[in-house]
Amino acid sequence: MRAGEDFYADKRYAEAIDQFRVAAFGYLDRPALLSQALIRMSLAQSAAGKASAADATILRFLEVERLFPTYPPEGLPPEVSAEFRALLLRRVPEPTLQSMPSLAGLVETQEQKLAQLPPAQRRAAMEAMAKKEPASARWPVAIARDALERGDAKDAEVWANKALAIENNLAEALVIRARARMAKGDYSEALADLGTLPAGAFQKRPELNADRFVCLVEVGQWSEADRTAALVPANLSGRADVAKATQKLAAEKQRRAPEPRPVPASAPKTVAKPEKPAAIVQAPAAVPASAPPATSAPAPDPAAQSRAALLESRRLVYAGRAGEAEKVLANALQGDETNRDLRLALLEAACLGRAYPTAAAQIPFVQPFSEAEAPSMFYAAVVLYETGRVEDAQSYLRRAKARVSGPLVDEYSRKILGEP
Repeated sequence: MRAGEDFYADKRYAEAIDQFRVAAFGYLDRPALLSQALIRMSLAQSAAGKASAADATILRFLEVERLFPTYPPEGLPPEVSAEFRALLLRRVPEPTLQSMPSLAGLVETQEQKLAQLPPAQRRAAMEAMAKKEPASARWPVAIARDALERGDAKDAEVWANKALAIENNLAEALVIRARARMAKGDYSEALADLGTLPAGAFQKRPELNADRFVCLVEVGQWSEADRTAALVPANLSGRADVAKATQKLAAEKQRRAPEPRPVPASAPKTVAKPEKPAAIVQAPAAVPASAPPATSAPAPDPAAQSRAALLESRRLVYAGRAGEAEKVLANALQGDETNRDLRLALLEAACLGRAYPTAAAQIPFVQPFSEAEAPSMFYAAVVLYETGRVEDAQSYLRRAKARVSGPLVDEYSRKILGEP
């Protein structure tokens, strides 16, 4: 293979062809390398003016690619890939390339071609195609998408409706119409469109969770909004409508939080054991007879303080201020060290704030995790991985993975478990 590359670089194409042929024979049981050898051989044959031989090699390449899709094979330089793409587009019919998933992206679609036109010409061309192919929803969808990108929500909804009239429940048309309705403030109708999407749509396109979260907040479905907030991709938390919805949800949760109940005067209180026996404590020597009896301020209720800290930390985490949430929780723990909920919340906040040693310090206090605590197990896995305990991280992530999802889960599944 290397000899062929050197000959090809020197434009000694006949010798390069011979070397690539030998390489292809040697790589018969290694499809990715076989594919690369055939690619290079076809380029050498084309450069040598042997068009028929190049076509035969390309045909062999296509046969390999159908059985073992590897294109572009690992290690193929970009310049070689560009040369081969140009050769394929010249020598192979577009329908053939489009029929193969690994090669379909090499063919520029009609929509992509029209997208390069100036806006007015693009719109006219797409409408002409819609008239030419009235039974196809692809052009109404393309026009609706173009209108949405231009900020014309009303027009986008009109064309999305036309696409849905042709193909009922077409996912892309539903997404466009939902976003058009959101732009118009029709959140209930947008939520209905998102609810009509196939079950797997939100897993394939996590950004749809951000749209759903905004709609749920705007229509006041607070409990469902709270659950959906955890599914919003981290990179979308700063989007204007998502940030606004996050603030609304935090305010609503704070409004609904129960006020701490005052402790009745007659209720027994737990007081710290005095350092000296009570008998040694003496009253002041001179207290006027008329002076009122001294009263001490009511002792703070640790449970109430912990609840308030948990609510505040959750609001801060939703607002993307995990570092501040960590401080709130650490302060609360000083007065309530055995509170498991505080430590679980601190594990999450410190993990999101990348304070991994602080997060790791919470794990011994909250083990073992129950299966219902999958999010906490996931954060524990991240923390253990980031602090060098990979095997422990793998164990927790395998347990948690079936119950959590999102871009962060996918990222650490690749890092910790080596998943593609």
